[in-house]
Amino acid sequence: MHSFLHHIYIVLLPLIISNVLHMFVIKKDIFPQLTRPISQKLFGENKTWRGFVFVPIVNAVLLYWINFTFDLQLPQAFYIGFLLGFTYMLFELPNSWMKRRLGIQAGQQATSHQLLFAMIDKMDSAFGVTLLYFVIGFISLPHALLLFVICSATHIMISQLLVQFNIKKSF
Repeated sequence: MHSFLHHIYIVLLPLIISNVLHMFVIKKDIFPQLTRPISQKLFGENKTWRGFVFVPIVNAVLLYWINFTFDLQLPQAFYIGFLLGFTYMLFELPNSWMKRRLGIQAGQQATSHQLLFAMIDKMDSAFGVTLLYFVIGFISLPHALLLFVICSATHIMISQLLVQFNIKKSF
């Protein structure tokens, strides 16, 4: 069994890197053929196929490399990395759907309940990957709760840094 730190390496490290790289891909408009929205009506123009292709594949490659480099002995690291990256993207969709139903445009902040929407924005994908990782059976419920808090806090900090360095448009 892995120590809790190993779970951080497995879940958080590749997701941070793959998502930061995704922000550079967006900023530099790499793979423009994949920038078509999944469903502009349901989720807005910012949820594109590019994210659903790029993040899971890059996350899979990174977890495979981390597993090899740190000798984590994680079976099927590539597959697990892909699932975690896909789940990260998938769990961002309900929040986008809800904001579109409330008339909040893609990429815009809510005018009311700003803190609530900001927290949901930063916790939705953290919830999804933590839930998947728990359901797969890698961690206990107390560790899953701790991992969720760490993932959410990290997402907040990384988002702030990306905005400060003009890599991401808004928090």
